[in-house]
Amino acid sequence: CALGALCWGASGIAGQYLLVNRDISPEWLTFCRLLSAGVLLLFIFSLTGQTGIWSIWQNKKDRIRILVFGMLGMIWTQYGYFAAIKYSNAPTATVLEYLMPILIIFWYCLSERRLPHLVEVFCTVFAFVGTVLIATHGNFGSLALSEKALFWGLLAAAACALYTVEPVGMIKRYGAPIVVGWGMVIAGLSFLPFMGLFPFTGAASIIAALEPLSSILLAFAVFGQDFGSFELLGMALIIAAVGVVSVHQ
Repeated sequence: CALGALCWGASGIAGQYLLVNRDISPEWLTFCRLLSAGVLLLFIFSLTGQTGIWSIWQNKKDRIRILVFGMLGMIWTQYGYFAAIKYSNAPTATVLEYLMPILIIFWYCLSERRLPHLVEVFCTVFAFVGTVLIATHGNFGSLALSEKALFWGLLAAAACALYTVEPVGMIKRYGAPIVVGWGMVIAGLSFLPFMGLFPFTGAASIIAALEPLSSILLAFAVFGQDFGSFELLGMALIIAAVGVVSVHQ
């Protein structure tokens, strides 16, 4: 889990470089990343796995669920994240996306027909305050983030919550490589009909609480990204909220 979080944070920095320094669009980055990674994952698993990669398509309910996972969860998590990076930066987009555990708590409270626990309320308040501080830089009269960055960051958080909850049963039955691989392929293919609307731009290049922390540290080291006290406080509050939620789940 820690390695995955660190790699995702690092991928945000790589994405920021491609989006900002090489002028590659979020649409092309998302399309290439998802389709190539999904095909590669399924290919590798087909050589080493005991379960056939086509087994998930034999069950009608799972066919529908994998389509929902790919077309609603996977694609909007990835695209929303990169779009938020384009309109802000990788650390801010990563922290906004990681409001996701708070949305998951809200979903389970609804599904279990219960009120949130005290610690859940505490974390929700911290996450909300942290988001406001990042978005306003402490100036509550105006948003420091563009509306587009805030919209795509919050959409990525909502999609990531769906992305996390929806495939649990399928992963238990078929394994993570099959579910994630097909989710990536479906999401990538969903973008394919729209690629003609987004001409490829940029020079030829390789497309390629730990996750928010890794983004913040790498942005500082690579880009010299400067964060004000209100932004850092906002990030700290959200990371604290995510950490407490994780401990109590």
